[in-house]
Amino acid sequence: MAAKTQQLDDTLLGAQRGLLMRAVFGQVLTIYLKSDNEGACDDITRVICDLNTDIIKNHSDCGLIAAFDPLLWGKWKGRSIPISTAVLGGYGKFALTFGDVLLYVKAPSYKVAAGIVDAIRPRLDALSRKIEVVVAGKRPDVRIMGGRYVDGITNPNDPVSLTEDILIGGDPKYRGSCFGITQKFLFDWPGIASQAADTQDEMIGRNPDGAVLPQHAVHSHIHRANIKDNNGDQRKLLRQALPFGSAAGHAGREEGIMFVAFCNDQERFENVLRNLIGKRPERPLDKLMNVVEGVSGNYWYVPSAAELGVAAVTGPADVYEDPHWQVASPNGYMFYNSQDYLHQMAEDRYEGGDPPSARLLSLMSRTFSHWRDSWVKRQTFPRLPHLETLVSKAELKAPVPVRKGIANRKTLAKLLSHPSSDIARNNGLLRIEAKELLVGVIPDFTLGRGKEVVPYLDKDETMAAWLKGQLNEWSAMGHVVPDYERLVNSGLGAMIDDLLKSLSQLHKAEKDRSKENQAAYVFYISCIESLRGVQEYLRNWSVIAEETAVAADLAGHPEDADNMKDVAARLLRLVDQPPKSFQDAVQLIFSFHCCLHLVGELTSLGRLDQILCPFLKDIAPDRAQDIVDCLWIKIGENAFVNRAFIYDYVTYGTTAVCGLGGNFPQGGGINQWVQQITVGGYKATDSKVPEGGANAVTMLCLKAARRIPVNAPTLSLRVYGGMPEEFLDEAAKGILSGGAQPILYNDDKLCQALFDSGNTVNTSWSRNYSADGCYEPMFSGASEFTFNNVAPLLALEQTINQGATYGAAGPEQFRGLKQTFRSPPASHISTFEKLQDIFLDQLKWLVVQCYNTMLGAYGNLADICPSPLLSTLIDGCIKSKRDLTNGGAKFHIIAPLCVGISNTIDSLYAIKKLVYDPATARTTLPELLNCLICDWGFNMIEPFENQLGGTAEASERGVRYEELRLAALALPKWGSGDAEVNDLGDWVVKNAVRLCVDAIRNPSATIKGLLDGIKKNYGQDFEFIVCPGIGTFEGYVGDGIPCGASADGRRNGMPIASDLSPVPGAQDLPANPAFRNIYQAMKSAQFESIEHGLSNASPVDMNIPESFPLAELQKFVKAYAKGKVGGNLITLTCADLDTYKKATDDPEKYNLVRVRMGGWTEFYATMFPEHQEQHQRRQYFTPWGSGVTSEKGLTVPIVTESREVKYV
Repeated sequence: MAAKTQQLDDTLLGAQRGLLMRAVFGQVLTIYLKSDNEGACDDITRVICDLNTDIIKNHSDCGLIAAFDPLLWGKWKGRSIPISTAVLGGYGKFALTFGDVLLYVKAPSYKVAAGIVDAIRPRLDALSRKIEVVVAGKRPDVRIMGGRYVDGITNPNDPVSLTEDILIGGDPKYRGSCFGITQKFLFDWPGIASQAADTQDEMIGRNPDGAVLPQHAVHSHIHRANIKDNNGDQRKLLRQALPFGSAAGHAGREEGIMFVAFCNDQERFENVLRNLIGKRPERPLDKLMNVVEGVSGNYWYVPSAAELGVAAVTGPADVYEDPHWQVASPNGYMFYNSQDYLHQMAEDRYEGGDPPSARLLSLMSRTFSHWRDSWVKRQTFPRLPHLETLVSKAELKAPVPVRKGIANRKTLAKLLSHPSSDIARNNGLLRIEAKELLVGVIPDFTLGRGKEVVPYLDKDETMAAWLKGQLNEWSAMGHVVPDYERLVNSGLGAMIDDLLKSLSQLHKAEKDRSKENQAAYVFYISCIESLRGVQEYLRNWSVIAEETAVAADLAGHPEDADNMKDVAARLLRLVDQPPKSFQDAVQLIFSFHCCLHLVGELTSLGRLDQILCPFLKDIAPDRAQDIVDCLWIKIGENAFVNRAFIYDYVTYGTTAVCGLGGNFPQGGGINQWVQQITVGGYKATDSKVPEGGANAVTMLCLKAARRIPVNAPTLSLRVYGGMPEEFLDEAAKGILSGGAQPILYNDDKLCQALFDSGNTVNTSWSRNYSADGCYEPMFSGASEFTFNNVAPLLALEQTINQGATYGAAGPEQFRGLKQTFRSPPASHISTFEKLQDIFLDQLKWLVVQCYNTMLGAYGNLADICPSPLLSTLIDGCIKSKRDLTNGGAKFHIIAPLCVGISNTIDSLYAIKKLVYDPATARTTLPELLNCLICDWGFNMIEPFENQLGGTAEASERGVRYEELRLAALALPKWGSGDAEVNDLGDWVVKNAVRLCVDAIRNPSATIKGLLDGIKKNYGQDFEFIVCPGIGTFEGYVGDGIPCGASADGRRNGMPIASDLSPVPGAQDLPANPAFRNIYQAMKSAQFESIEHGLSNASPVDMNIPESFPLAELQKFVKAYAKGKVGGNLITLTCADLDTYKKATDDPEKYNLVRVRMGGWTEFYATMFPEHQEQHQRRQYFTPWGSGVTSEKGLTVPIVTESREVKYV
């Protein structure tokens, strides 16, 4: 696509042409004029203009930067250009030697640069009393410091960053100007050479390949050069340094480096230099400063092209993109890194043809900058103070729910949003950009890293809560869908008025001092306190927006000032009034969403297209897209990208998913914020024929997800038969963009499944579901949710091991951990059918145990960690006068989630084939059991292999076990479309669903007693909506740890498959994924047991190659929407194995590569190695067979040709 000049900002087009050109070779001339009068100004300007003309006419691949001493230029032009030199001139490591004029000639070679300068030198000599010349240039590999480091790769040379951070805007006469700094540094080679290679890398902060070192050291150069302004932004420098000379005749050692840099704020140079040195110049904090010495330099003013009368930037061709970042997917929709993204989008080179607006690219650039900052600086959120430090002693005596409401109000009104709050400001919670259409900041609280809340329990209550179920003030689960439709239709003022009316009615019935009435009073007070906290939050942000408007006005940005004034007025209106416009509605939803996260209630946003569509009037489509795009950025801007700086906020009680605290896998949830947006789907009607709900906002969200490369929100698209094709075509483009979204639900399957999950679910509610934050369907704004895991893979271990799991088998636990009844030993299981029967009995015990846990803990949070703020937006709570945690919601969803079911299916099939099938049998069940206990021969452990037998015997048996493993790995797997495996998979899922439903619909005595107790507390009409599901989410690594080696070839403790996905390749073997036909593979999920029985949804997570043709993907999505493809939920991650491997080695260069984690999207570079390796081993799916050419001549290449299994 041809680049378009008009895509560049006017500020960029005002800059000197040579400023943005790449510096490879050149000469830097510092000129000291004989005179500083006006005549000298005219003379030197004339020489510069002639030099510029010569370069334009005769050397199109060369460039010129002309700069002047700021005071001298100000004198000549009658302007005041103040500068500060306190650090440059006052610290011994730097040199301030002044100068009048700076000429920087850039050329492709030393010779060309010399020729250009030599031609003009006589005229310069005539005007000068002294000229200092530095002849400099880069090696072909652009490396410096003895060829060890790649130079200049982090330069902000994309159009957006240049405009934001480097060039001065505002007045058209000066638009495109900037400030500069020069510093001639000499290297101390003896000092450098005395350091080990790793020490040198630590000094720089990068390795020789250019990858940033995720270190905790604070003395690396890239760390010390990273500073932030008052808004928490790191404003960049455009560095165009060149090495020069050779030290002591060594060709590989430069004499030094001529540092040249530019920016739009001269004080920024001083701040960076100050941060490099620290408070003691003799002992610089930046280790690099110990091996360099500045010998000359100055600050400069670089006039705009119009101001100087030289050639200006003409278009994208004059903007340079560093080759280091020029890597991108060939499909044109997927970006590997943020630098290339900004170049392609700003220069109108985007394959999609609809890049985000200049406003959005500016905001995206800021977001990228924040992410990059986290590679060099660790930000740790502090613990919040106890409520006792914030309120009176009398308030501390209030009931727990009221205290929680007060804590919410203090959190929102004071601690985390007030303009004077140090906690809020120092942790980026007051960050604001004048161009933002929506304001507010979501904290980076996640399921993996945890959260911080205001504690309010006293010591005795804290101990009691711990004893009750390892619970505390951090235990709020969130993880449901608020009723944002009510919020935008009523507004905060009306919601509070309704609560006050309900409270008033309780006062009128004061004689009724029943326990229920007192509990209702406490509940209403807690809700009112929480909502008033939201109101104060809006007022605070109105003040912040007003202050930003003033600052923008003073900076000469009237449009930004007007925008902030508009935002401030909107926030004040929304304190009491309902939204009137589309932007009003989005801002109110986002603000409330922020508040929920700030108080520890991590929730999703629901069916945003259905909620917002009524407001989509009298607004231009481009403006509406900008607002939705801005929402995407605001939700995803606080991503955590550097796992080396991770901090664990999780307590024993954090996020009690089923009324109990305790530890759960965290490593996969680093950026799991539970921020899903659901669009599409049927409208919530009771009509016999469903009505499609896809609308204009659906498309706005689909486009935002494709064009804004954040990890959150994750977009869920509900598809259905008859859905307009433009939505499905757009969804396919979004999938190719690499964000593993939208994920695709099939309404024609899932709505019926939900309808059949409970007697209280009518047709309209079955059509009104949305993703809760991972993928589980919730009745929008009306559900509570509790879930617990059931592990069929452990049931299979117990089946062949007499009720014990064998992952811990050995000299301490003998055959393993005894879990359930002692079933017959392996030697007595004579047929596969008998094994199946035992397996179902073992699985039944685990299902009943799962329910016993959930039902026994039901309501635990009500008097420990209630959810008053969230309860105000959950249908049923206000009416029932009960908190969400106290049975107040309209629907009570309970979900036993089977984890590792794909491994279970493959393992059962392997046992059938290796043990019981006469045509394929290779072993006996007892031998296979010993083999699995000994981890396929990799851990020949006592008492199953006695050491007295010698190493030869153990080795021989180990070889035998390895041979069995190879046989198991070679068998067909679930998800390959094999009919026999598919039938077995259907049997497993069908029985798992049956057991999960029967355990509560036809309960045992113990479960019935628990259900009766719940009905006694909450009413006889209380019903659990039973939604069996398949859910590892991000826990496929952690959930695999307790599982021993499995008969499908998996090793002890290694990851299991995510959700209902095909089992990935073995983690201990080289990544060598299979390629499968996507239609054939999905036949494995085309069963009633899966599509209808798994009403909590059964996500099949699939990898597709980046070369998957768009037309073929659109065809597949349409087939899925029509129900021709199996499954009720599928997710597609687009990334090649080679991309994953490169992202592992250079995470910064591939910082936008994202993958599906089972319940959400994550940046691949952020993941821990175990997760990265599991993704590399996931199977790939194509529209045709592996390496087969389609009818149109298209071929999806095979990543690796060899399928030979090799041990490493």
